[in-house]
Amino acid sequence: MPTYGKETFKESNVNYLNKDFASLKQSLMNYAKSYFPNTYRDFNETSPGMMLLEMNAYVGDVLSFYIDQQYREMLLPLAEERRNIITMANMFGYKVKPIVPSYVDLTFTSEVNASSADASKVDYSNAGTFDAGIEIVSNANSDVIFTTLEPIDFTITGSNDGDTIGTTTANGLASTYTLSRTVRAMSATEKTITFQVGIPEKFKTITIPDTNVIDIISCVDSNGQNWYEVDFLAQDKVPITTHYTDDINRDSAYSTETGGLESTAAVPYSLTYLTTTKRFTRETNQDNTTSLVFGNGVLKNGQIIDEGFLDLEQVGIIIPGQTNDLNQAIDPLLGDEYSTLGEAPNQTTLTITYRVGGGVNSNVSSGDITNTPTITAQNGNTSATLTSVTNNAPARGGKDEEDTSEIREKSKAFFATQNRAVTKEDYEARVLNLPSKYGNVAKVYVTANLNKKPNEDFFNQINEIVTNSNSVGNDLNLIETVLGTTDETIPQQEKLEAIQSVISNLISNNNNTISLSNDLSDYVDTSMFHLSPVEVTVLGYNLNKQLIGNPHANTLGTNDNLPTTLKSNIKKYLENFNLLTDTVVILDGYIVNFGVFFDVIAEKYADKQKVKLACLQKIKDYFRIEKMQFNQPIYKSQLEFELMGVEGVRSIGHVTITQHEDYGGDGNLLTSPTYTYSYSPSGNGADLNGDGIIDGGFVDQSEGEGTSGYGFKYNFKNALSDDGTIILPPHNATPTVFELKNPNVNIQGRVR
Repeated sequence: MPTYGKETFKESNVNYLNKDFASLKQSLMNYAKSYFPNTYRDFNETSPGMMLLEMNAYVGDVLSFYIDQQYREMLLPLAEERRNIITMANMFGYKVKPIVPSYVDLTFTSEVNASSADASKVDYSNAGTFDAGIEIVSNANSDVIFTTLEPIDFTITGSNDGDTIGTTTANGLASTYTLSRTVRAMSATEKTITFQVGIPEKFKTITIPDTNVIDIISCVDSNGQNWYEVDFLAQDKVPITTHYTDDINRDSAYSTETGGLESTAAVPYSLTYLTTTKRFTRETNQDNTTSLVFGNGVLKNGQIIDEGFLDLEQVGIIIPGQTNDLNQAIDPLLGDEYSTLGEAPNQTTLTITYRVGGGVNSNVSSGDITNTPTITAQNGNTSATLTSVTNNAPARGGKDEEDTSEIREKSKAFFATQNRAVTKEDYEARVLNLPSKYGNVAKVYVTANLNKKPNEDFFNQINEIVTNSNSVGNDLNLIETVLGTTDETIPQQEKLEAIQSVISNLISNNNNTISLSNDLSDYVDTSMFHLSPVEVTVLGYNLNKQLIGNPHANTLGTNDNLPTTLKSNIKKYLENFNLLTDTVVILDGYIVNFGVFFDVIAEKYADKQKVKLACLQKIKDYFRIEKMQFNQPIYKSQLEFELMGVEGVRSIGHVTITQHEDYGGDGNLLTSPTYTYSYSPSGNGADLNGDGIIDGGFVDQSEGEGTSGYGFKYNFKNALSDDGTIILPPHNATPTVFELKNPNVNIQGRVR
């Protein structure tokens, strides 16, 4: 038996980077030559020893491949298998969509009799309201079905509604009217399936066999109790939406007017939250089916249940007298050790209603959806029927299942947002993404006053005012009421917000309606006045896509502020994302309306009328409301540049942005001033942009100043930059959007 010493043994440097067949084979050969130089020397490719080396290299190559592949499948950017990508997407909180439906606006019409008292008006008492869920089959493809997502209410009037005369009598008076209403629909149809559930199972999973499930409409057990979908099982608070037609406070979203409901800014749904243990999450499987996953707790109801289940009756209850409970840690998300991840269904039948449909083939062209359904009105008007339906625009957005690359990229983007609102941009993005059914948000501006927090001295000052002064009026009496209330059912935050509202009105709207001899700042250190670190300033759209909002509406006795329902919906929606320490207050933004005077010189050859029309259109396009944002200046020089680009324009005489007077030209006046109120109810006005010049004051409409329906007064001439090229917005303390509200009236010009 040979012996090996230092003179015969050669150290081998093993290269652990060799993973392919050829490298492994060469490494094995080198190893044999180093460790067995005298034992085996036949490295011919056809030798038995080389066969064994190659077989080992083959096994190593395969194992190396599997190891690398499994590691790749653990990393989202490198994973290829759909199952693994879906699993990691769920880990990041992203819900994979098995299919995406198309959406379309459907216009329905209904014939309604004219009023017997006045043929020029519609008899809305004969108008109908139709439930959501109406199904209409596509003409191009009978397999594609569209379902309405909201009720159709012909009892609402609005300036954008197509209410036209239908038929007339022999003397030319209206006999019937054709009412037109537009609602949102999606390419889907409803289906129902039932599942029998016996003894409870932890995290019971029920799989719907359809592969194109869009969403779950409802899940109801045999006792008639609803089960609610949540993003994750630890979420015990679920959003509940109520359409105004199902709400006794019908005018909470719409103002009641004679002859119908007059809609200024429609907020069809209100948002509330419900705390419940009956909840489930929805997951998309590898084969594109959908599963519902339930919780791990039970309601015993006198039954003997395995001890492995959490007893929901005892959730959150800690037996007193146990010293170890004093240092017990409580997870803010999951609660204490007795908390539950939801209830497990027990001895019941679950009826699940869901939508299927969608896909690329659901993107039908305009005018394709015309099959009018025959249904009965919800409000009991049996004579009310739907006479026609059409889609004036094509259905868009439908696509087939998300491929692996889409899931990968969307998961990374979703994870980056962390599903929370922290920065100014986070808040603005969340508000703008508010589902349209909860209200129409046009513009949003967020300020974080993190350095201004409630101060005990401030409340002491308020108390002192209330106690020692008898001349401060009803507003400060309201503060006294709020501060002194012992009603514990009113959350402290609501009390603080009530005080903030009162003080804000006193500071900003100190007018003759309250008897203060001096500004409130003489009584209270207003630098300590800010109860909210996060202020969300919002403006909405009316039916004509014009801005609505007025921070002083309550004080001025007008109704042109944002609907209360919309503000409430925004605040409740943000509760899902904002930090626990952030208090959010929703405020109305300011609107400054204006008009435009222009004077251009045309080329000799040009048709002056065509040039004028082209200039008018150019100004309209430049001031499209979609382009205007909070605190955005108006670049007058850029507008002049745009006009110079109009065919036939030789030069610009002048361009004036104004609310009434053409101060830059001939001194002409707009037909009516483009303002209704001032920023400051103080007779002395206010310095809005910090230039030392008083910009606002009272608008006395009794003297003919101001025009109803417009925003706030602003001195455009004083707001010009030194070089006259930029119109500066008001101070940041008054978040403002410039709006060319009525371009057909408030743009005047000439072509010479």
